[in-house]
Amino acid sequence: MKLSKAYEPMQYEQDIYDLWEKSGAFQVKPAKPEDSFSAVMPPPNANGNLHLGHALDIALKDTIIRHQRMKGKQALFLPGADHAGFETWVVFEKKLASEGKSRFDYTREQLYDLVWDFVAENRDNLTNQFRRLGASVDWSKFTFSLDEKVVKTAYATFKKLWDDGLVYRGERLVNFCTEHGTAFSDIEVEYQTLKGKIWEISYPVNNEEISLTVATTRPETMLGDTAIAVNPQDKRYKSFVGKTVRVPLTNRDIPIIADEMVDMEFGTGAVKITPAHDPNDFEVAERHDLPKITVINHEGLITSDAPEEFIGLKVDEARREVLLALKKAGNLVSEKDHENSVGHCYKCKTIIQPLIRDQWFIRMTKLTKPAIDSLKSSDIDFMPEAKLGQVIKYLENIKDWNISRQIAWGIPIPAFQNEDNPDDWIFDDRVSEEIVVVGNKTYRRDPDVFDTWFSSGQWPFATLGYPDSPDFKQFYPNSIMETGTDLLQQWVSRMIVLGNFVTKQSPFKTVYFHGMILDPHGAKMSKSKGNVVNPINVADKYGVDALRMGLLTGTSPGNNQPYEESKVIGARNFCNKLWNIARYSEGLIGEEFSREIQASPSSLADHWILSKLQLAANNIDQLLTDYRVGEAYNVLYHFVWDEFADWYLEATKSQPNHSVLVRVLTDSLKLAQPFAPFVSETIWQTLGISEDNLIESSWPTNLARLDAKKAEGFVEIMNIVSEIRYISTAVGIKKPSLYFTKNDFLSENTELITKLAGLGHCKEVEAGRGMHLTQTKLNCWLDIDLESARGYQNKLADQKKAKLASIERLNARLSSDSYISKAPKNIVEQTKNQLRDEQAQLAKIEAELKSFTSYSVN
Repeated sequence: MKLSKAYEPMQYEQDIYDLWEKSGAFQVKPAKPEDSFSAVMPPPNANGNLHLGHALDIALKDTIIRHQRMKGKQALFLPGADHAGFETWVVFEKKLASEGKSRFDYTREQLYDLVWDFVAENRDNLTNQFRRLGASVDWSKFTFSLDEKVVKTAYATFKKLWDDGLVYRGERLVNFCTEHGTAFSDIEVEYQTLKGKIWEISYPVNNEEISLTVATTRPETMLGDTAIAVNPQDKRYKSFVGKTVRVPLTNRDIPIIADEMVDMEFGTGAVKITPAHDPNDFEVAERHDLPKITVINHEGLITSDAPEEFIGLKVDEARREVLLALKKAGNLVSEKDHENSVGHCYKCKTIIQPLIRDQWFIRMTKLTKPAIDSLKSSDIDFMPEAKLGQVIKYLENIKDWNISRQIAWGIPIPAFQNEDNPDDWIFDDRVSEEIVVVGNKTYRRDPDVFDTWFSSGQWPFATLGYPDSPDFKQFYPNSIMETGTDLLQQWVSRMIVLGNFVTKQSPFKTVYFHGMILDPHGAKMSKSKGNVVNPINVADKYGVDALRMGLLTGTSPGNNQPYEESKVIGARNFCNKLWNIARYSEGLIGEEFSREIQASPSSLADHWILSKLQLAANNIDQLLTDYRVGEAYNVLYHFVWDEFADWYLEATKSQPNHSVLVRVLTDSLKLAQPFAPFVSETIWQTLGISEDNLIESSWPTNLARLDAKKAEGFVEIMNIVSEIRYISTAVGIKKPSLYFTKNDFLSENTELITKLAGLGHCKEVEAGRGMHLTQTKLNCWLDIDLESARGYQNKLADQKKAKLASIERLNARLSSDSYISKAPKNIVEQTKNQLRDEQAQLAKIEAELKSFTSYSVN
């Protein structure tokens, strides 16, 4: 079977993936933990298609896994999908709406079954996309976050928290989306700065001819005020503390209290306290034992605890009516423009209402201590390192975690309430029952489900069958957790906390954060903006390998990067280059690929390419071991394209060494396999290089014994040729002549230099003439007429002037304390790199200018 003229990815990719899967190459075998490697896939939501972020995640992790597999490790890439509680619920509600239905048309049990069917259908779509992108995952271990082993682990963790007194049921203020009818944790709220108003309202002081004026951005909540607070240090209000005021539009009197929470500089220095609808006010109420009056319900309507004329109004309607009533009563003092940060539902953008709800909470302060201690002892390597400090800071300031969600889809909370005693709750995992009887008492199941992140936070060990399975003992802690920077608080921090709590050790050894994939203009991709790129469409157009390597190009931990189709095209061209190298080699060698050949170098180029192969193999190996995947791909690209194709093949066309060519091509395919698995395996199979599949091969080692002096000799030739090519192009001459004084090395290689440099002549002379070459230690001159030489010299002088100006600007920027302190660290580092590049280019220009001092016209 011969390689076709061009590589057409769609002709091969499905067959190659089927070959891998049927061979069992993805599946792991029992081994010692030190001989094993594991990476658990961050489970995509089982409610739709993969996006570019998922594609990058797969490209990074699969490259690492394939490398570890070639290094002899039992490398587990564990796939999965997340039921994605609220995320899926939103998608499903949109589906119902498109059918003219709503959640209120069904019972909770019916809804659960409908969503299950919806997710099951999409889950198959999800796994097909994993396969399409070449993920070498162990399908026998695929885990869905509602699988029995995950649910059992979640219940066991909840029971442990229960027994340790770290979970409690309580009426607390929560973030509530009235559109979807569920609560959120603090980090799920999306804040937006809105241009609005701030109003000043007067509250008459009882038994005095004076009023206190307070400022508010939410006048409708005054209907639930239970106090006016002032700072105890504020002399303006010292005499008012202990007195009462009348809440306008109501018949209620409320106290004036002193609390350190009040900012004397905000507004009038007196603030209204509405405990049922503001988190800070709730804390004040707890300290001062104030009542909590709920005037907005879970539907976003004004409750019966408000004056009759406002009952049943929506929040925005109530605001309008309250302001009209205040104005009519003479209590509206002023209205001013004001910008305010307002919490929104991150899905539907509805303004979040802080509401008091009776829910389950986890006491986080005590729970996080072991995790913080492990982080401070450098138990986990963070990439980038700065993320470690961010996680510690977040955990040190974390609040109790609200884990109840008022939706039908998810893992039911295994808690039952005594029908005769609402304070009597029991743990019971018989969640399929609505009612259980224990000790002659009847208990009713809590209708809520867990926050998705509660079960997802246990993903690294729940997927491995904690605590007794062989997989858990072999692959936990995970070797690496690779995920997006946006999941640092929501997911990574919780995995670390719950991992330390349940298993008594951190869940992974390294956490790698990749940045966000932005559109070509640097904007976040979103369906509403119409700038979303479907990775499957890209793979269909350019091939999976091109997509993967295009996303890896320039990637580094923690940094966002724009999606550039040109990078994918460049990677596609790399695949074509590898294919063409293989076709060229096949034409020369024929059937010799079918047997093992020991490389026997003879020429300078042979020794040089084998030394470069060894260097590339070592560098890529170390970079992938260090998870510097983008840099490793750059090394591969440079070796295959620049060194193997452009230099070695060109240098040996007239006298190819088959043994070396076979070895370099074979090992190049091995080096490419983690990055470009499809094209490399296709070439491997088509040429019949080995009975084993490429995916099962070992990392390249044990090269032939090389002659370093001969390898250096080829470098000398490259330096001479490169300078000739550069000067010839710059000056605009073709087939120039090269002269050199007596030198055995140059005499032996005149034919090669002439061919590679495109010379007219290359000969030995007693005295050189023309432009002296500066990139070699040997005495060589390029025959250029004086006029052309002087023109080029002037061009170099202009380039030098421009470089000096650029270096001056960059030095000034880096000398600015303001720039160093305010600019992002990665931008400062880019500036430093730019300065180094400019300085290197200046040195090269100056070296070329120096060559004119020895210009000879003999």
